[in-house]
Amino acid sequence: MKISSENRSIIAGTLLVVVLVVLLGFVHSRAAMDKDKDGFVLYAPFTKADGLMTGADVRIAGIKVGRVLDQALGEGYQVRVKIGFFEPIKISDDSSAIIETDGLLGAKYLEIIPGGTEDMLSSGDEILYTQDALILSELMDKVNAYMREKKQIKTSDEGDLE
Repeated sequence: MKISSENRSIIAGTLLVVVLVVLLGFVHSRAAMDKDKDGFVLYAPFTKADGLMTGADVRIAGIKVGRVLDQALGEGYQVRVKIGFFEPIKISDDSSAIIETDGLLGAKYLEIIPGGTEDMLSSGDEILYTQDALILSELMDKVNAYMREKKQIKTSDEGDLE
């Protein structure tokens, strides 16, 4: 039995489609398993999360212990940051989370500052004490306003002396 070139092309195409469907199914199932298996997760509310990206590092004492999994707008327009840890970690319930910058203009990351109580957070709990990102342009605006105010006080003091 001889197979024509047209039939060979149809069989090869069908096999290729079957292999691709199996491969996509495998990749999709792995992604679903990874998504369902977040492991140890905490949440932190921030007023502003400027520059903090999904996937950003989470550090304790400068050591990378996890990553930012998600950010969502919560009640009262707060940003609710979902933090995933590589392994379960003991973090006391009075710990704080601060959005820091790596260097002067580097990437933002989340720094966890451990507290001192003996009560530990469980997976799914919220870190209550947070500090928003320091935004360089806002800091410069405050410095400029302070300098203008200082200059006005100085010139008004000089006018009083005359």
